Amino acid sequence: MIIKVCGMRDPENILQLVAFAKPDLMGLIFYAKSSRNVGASSEGAMFYRSLDIPKVGVFVNAEIAQVVDSVREYGLEYVQLHGDEDMDYISSLRTFLPVKIIKVFRIGPNWKWGSVEPFTDKVDWFLFDTDTPQYGGSGHSFSWDILYSYPFDQPFLLSGGITEDHSGKIIELMEAIPAMRGIDINSKFELSPAVKDIAKVKTFMQKLRLT
Repeated sequence: MIIKVCGMRDPENILQLVAFAKPDLMGLIFYAKSSRNVGASSEGAMFYRSLDIPKVGVFVNAEIAQVVDSVREYGLEYVQLHGDEDMDYISSLRTFLPVKIIKVFRIGPNWKWGSVEPFTDKVDWFLFDTDTPQYGGSGHSFSWDILYSYPFDQPFLLSGGITEDHSGKIIELMEAIPAMRGIDINSKFELSPAVKDIAKVKTFMQKLRLT
């Protein structure tokens, strides 16, 4: 199970996460309207670049030049597209960057899998989150039962309001849906925006992996 902890920014908190929780991926948000925007950190890019953990840069309808610069400056291994980026955008990004691409789809009450189909085999992973105006980090979940009807082979991560109490449901989904590869946690494990409760993250990760 891949476990991604998103919305990290504080240097001390990041070092604790890497040392004690050891998630598979760490997300850095490059979106000015987010309360977890890594651009608000006083640390330069070199600190983040030096971290010994695969880093995912989260972008929302960003200019491609900004994404390219951030990947190079921060040493990002993944780019997560959380906005309304289309196929042309992804094709252009591929010409500049050798990184893996995660395309986010925000699931609401009128969700149809047809909106995902054009992107199959064009990105490395999908990520399914809750449809909210602020592009993620809302702490709300969508109806995860819709994932049982997932019709594609493309691997995906689950996000959106995941809490400590969801471990049983997550394991159930992982066992039932071969394409589901892991989860993305954020706001429900925070002491404040961009500051995670490391003990809570570690306990949750251990519960998932030992069950």
